[in-house]
Amino acid sequence: MIEPAPAADVVAYRPATEADLPACERTWRDALNDYLVPMGEYEIPPENPTLRLVHAHTLATDPDSFWVATRRADDGSATDGDVIGFVSAVRRGGVWFLSMLFVRPGEQASGIGRELLRRVLPAATDSGALATVTDAAQPISNGLYAAFGIVPRLPMFNFVGRPTRPEFLGALPPDVVAERLDDAAGGGPGRRFDAEIDELDAAVLGIHHPEDHAFVRRQGRIPFSYRDRRGDLLGYGYTSEVGRIGPVATRDPGLHAPIVAHLLDAVVPRGASAVWVPGAAGATVQMLVRAGLRIEGFPVLLCWTRPFADFARYLPISPGLL
Repeated sequence: MIEPAPAADVVAYRPATEADLPACERTWRDALNDYLVPMGEYEIPPENPTLRLVHAHTLATDPDSFWVATRRADDGSATDGDVIGFVSAVRRGGVWFLSMLFVRPGEQASGIGRELLRRVLPAATDSGALATVTDAAQPISNGLYAAFGIVPRLPMFNFVGRPTRPEFLGALPPDVVAERLDDAAGGGPGRRFDAEIDELDAAVLGIHHPEDHAFVRRQGRIPFSYRDRRGDLLGYGYTSEVGRIGPVATRDPGLHAPIVAHLLDAVVPRGASAVWVPGAAGATVQMLVRAGLRIEGFPVLLCWTRPFADFARYLPISPGLL
């Protein structure tokens, strides 16, 4: 009896390379548009330079945790074909964070996403926290992560626009001194500030991640420090000329909203401002709504296996990077 011929294509998994990043970007865009556009959301445009930078950053810092799925010839004689899925995760101290996991439309529900996730998950004996951010409109993904204990815990909202009612923006207390720390202000952050934010991140976020601070500065985000009259660091935050705000960390949750308000106007952007705010920072959410910014799109969900951060005092870089 003649055995049936094997399928022309099989799925192969391998670590990603820089050459794969444009295909990963297309996979991300096509997968999101596949379910967002039918729900009446705007189509994601072909070019997304910010996403490209995030992918390059996570590949550079955690190359062993960036994998792609491809289709290739079954006999192995041909080179890898198109990327049909990818996963990227980063490890920062005691926290493993799933940055992205996407599979192309038409290839989903076939086990590719689960297999990609399996290849980057820490060992079962690892005592660290597992975390990610998911789309609230993606119940299948949320169920996949929850099966590994990475359960949705907290919404995060994307605020976009400029204040049309600035009287609702909170002011910094008079004893808090804000200082811009970039070359335009006469010098970079310096070693003292870097050491201070490492300590503050450890207290608020449960980790310190200097490689991610370096990344957002290379993107052009401008750091500000917030100190008391003695010079002790009370918080920090980033803003930019393109309007991106974050990360932000504060010792006192009561300073969260005033610092975000200060960052909105400390550097007036060329267009709209954009900031992702966790629901735990309720005063900041309320302030931005009252000031006239709008919530764009569906909320995303912060997920984790065990608590590791105080999101009433911390605002992440983006959904793809703590």
